[in-house]
Amino acid sequence: MADQDKIILPPRYYLDYFKYLLEFISEGSGHLLSDDDQSFIALFESLSEDAQCLLVRMLNRKGEYFRLEKLVYEEIGNIPMAAQELVEAELVSLDPPNDFLLFHLFTKSELNQLYPRRDFAKKYKDDILIELAEANAPGDYDELREKHTIIQLLIQEQIEYLKLLFFGHAHGMMTEFVIRDIGNVKLENMDDVTFTPWFDSIEEAKSVFELYKWDRTIKHAIPVLLPEEIGELTGSVNWSIYLNHPKSRKIGDKFMLRLGEYFEKTGLLEEALTYYSLARKHPARERRIRIHEKLDDLDTAKELAEIAFESPFNASEKIFAKDYLEKKSKRNYRSTTAKINLSPEIVIVEPVGHRVEQHALHYYDALGYQGTHSENYLWRSLFGLIFWDELFGKQHATFHHPLQRMPSDLHSEDFYLNRKKHLEKHLKQFRSRKQFLAFLDSMHQSKQGINNPLVGWHESLPGTLQACIQHVPLKGLKAVLLEMAKNVKDNSTGFPDLFIWNDSTYHFYEIKSPNDHLSAQQLFWIDFFEEQKIKADILRVKYEN
Repeated sequence: MADQDKIILPPRYYLDYFKYLLEFISEGSGHLLSDDDQSFIALFESLSEDAQCLLVRMLNRKGEYFRLEKLVYEEIGNIPMAAQELVEAELVSLDPPNDFLLFHLFTKSELNQLYPRRDFAKKYKDDILIELAEANAPGDYDELREKHTIIQLLIQEQIEYLKLLFFGHAHGMMTEFVIRDIGNVKLENMDDVTFTPWFDSIEEAKSVFELYKWDRTIKHAIPVLLPEEIGELTGSVNWSIYLNHPKSRKIGDKFMLRLGEYFEKTGLLEEALTYYSLARKHPARERRIRIHEKLDDLDTAKELAEIAFESPFNASEKIFAKDYLEKKSKRNYRSTTAKINLSPEIVIVEPVGHRVEQHALHYYDALGYQGTHSENYLWRSLFGLIFWDELFGKQHATFHHPLQRMPSDLHSEDFYLNRKKHLEKHLKQFRSRKQFLAFLDSMHQSKQGINNPLVGWHESLPGTLQACIQHVPLKGLKAVLLEMAKNVKDNSTGFPDLFIWNDSTYHFYEIKSPNDHLSAQQLFWIDFFEEQKIKADILRVKYEN
């Protein structure tokens, strides 16, 4: 972007964003606000603009402690006065507790000057911080506070909850507003979209918030507590209360999986089974099966495998369950290994480039084929363009704020279930390759550059899509797109590495060098392509000097 085209944000842009966030959730998610939340919003609105700015500046930084002398912002007229106003409003404190994190506010040189008798000069800062934390001497804190004014935020947790109501998760950053406004990301027009709240009830929102807090707590506790102590901590919680909501289930599944993995690795298998059983996500059942087998509870292991085979969470779980029930192996890639062994092989004598995919492309280039390392890029982009309206159109959209880059249900089964008829009807209108190509070309021209998590706006995209549609059976293309829609998160991955073609034929190849393995998702798509009469195979690459 040329200098004259750069977008300059106003000095207090961050305050505008924060006020917008508060107004947005007050209007659209008022039923999710507690009395304390509403009181904070009213209190914030009553502050002077300088005090508002100082508070938001701190909220946008990491941590809860700040050195007042280090807070320097040109747009805030009198920072000490603004800080005092925030103290009187009980939003911050100038009398922080004895917390070892206070020492982290200082450089090694500053700590050496602050405590000259401790001889920190020859020590690393990390060792200095550990020494101060272990000593935990009241005098050290008194000396620090005597020489420096430390300001402590008192409302971090409440602000985190308010941000959760806007962003829908605990990782939302106010910088998303900046990225949009300075033009780094071009978002789809949302003027006609009716934004809905992320959560149906305050109970659901609080459940999601509590799970995020617990996840963070356990991450911090694991390095300092014994596994048995972690078990006591997590065992005191009735997790089903938090998991009993649609929106809390997603984060809950991930958290339960992490707890299960932690306890399994530390040898507490009963605890691992408890948390794996609470997760409705792969590989929870696989891990339970392996643990039951280790405990010689083979009947339970077999019963779980049968359930997983009949109602798998994804392709990886289905193949694992199939292998387990057929007793081919205790490893879930053995079916895939058999597939590799039956696949064709090419011999590369003088490889060009560093990647095996490049070597295979050069091999077929010499045979008169055009080709590209398409992998997921081709199919994800095709999906994103063909189903653009199903992703962003107001009739289908599940959007909750204007910065959102994809529908909130994209990675859940609801995406397909809620749009099944529309998806099928949309594909049915394309009766010829010409119609299919015309629609894609129109979408590419009208939407080019707009952020879509599935579309890669590369200059090679139009030509690659055109070659694909001209060669692949139209019925098969539609079947692949619908299969992707059933589980976009998993089924938008695992596609064959290469797409090659000439005037008369084409092929998709999953490239495997001698030491490579085939993932379950890759096997899933190879088998699915074969069922749909799409030419696809695994291609083994062998090297000779």
